Amino acid sequence: MALSEKIRSSIYQQLSELLGEEEAAALLSQFPASDLDVPVTKEFVRAELAELEARMGERFRQQTMWMAGTMLTGVGVATAVTSLVTSLLT
Repeated sequence: MALSEKIRSSIYQQLSELLGEEEAAALLSQFPASDLDVPVTKEFVRAELAELEARMGERFRQQTMWMAGTMLTGVGVATAVTSLVTSLLT
């Protein structure tokens, strides 16, 4: 949980009298200054990786379907051209 600026200032003032300014600053640096400074949890990373894996799987499926359709179309066109050329030559 992030400390408010007022509480951080109060803690710093009291600690700097007891420990010194550098030590008080070093100690306070171990506490997040905002909610964005909170360390990432293992659960969050796992959830993000699972979401990424799902998106990649869907993209791979789409790519495979597109490639299969393109290949089938190419085979169909090649067959039609071959049949046309064969019928013109005979």
